[in-house]
Amino acid sequence: MSFKITNDNIDKLAKVLGVELNSSEDGWTWKMSNPINNQALICTIYNNAGLGEDKTGVLISCQTKHGYFELHDCNGFMVFEPDEVIFINANEKFVSSITIGKESTCSMFSNIDRSILGADFSELDPAVLLSAMQLSLAEQELLD
Repeated sequence: MSFKITNDNIDKLAKVLGVELNSSEDGWTWKMSNPINNQALICTIYNNAGLGEDKTGVLISCQTKHGYFELHDCNGFMVFEPDEVIFINANEKFVSSITIGKESTCSMFSNIDRSILGADFSELDPAVLLSAMQLSLAEQELLD
């Protein structure tokens, strides 16, 4: 059975991010802005996006003033109170994610080798430290 975002999930996301979601037949969209840090974010969740070769799945798209980001085949998410959500695509070897914050922040990590998530951070290459730290927060969800 493939992963889907439910209405209960959407209620959780809206509460944590402090947003009002607009629903459509295809999914949910919300707009966020933060005048303090001059950030803006439009995020859309598609539950049944065509992902190629007759495959459908959850697609998360985020548009910021810095770029457009997509996470294909999202297969989980974690809410980090008080104000962040991490959408995850994980398989046996790699993890990718989009993290969205209430302050209109957006971070994306792609094709992170799962072996670094449980590694001793003091032994990691500094270039991968941020992704290892961020995604290690989701490690328990990845193990389930």
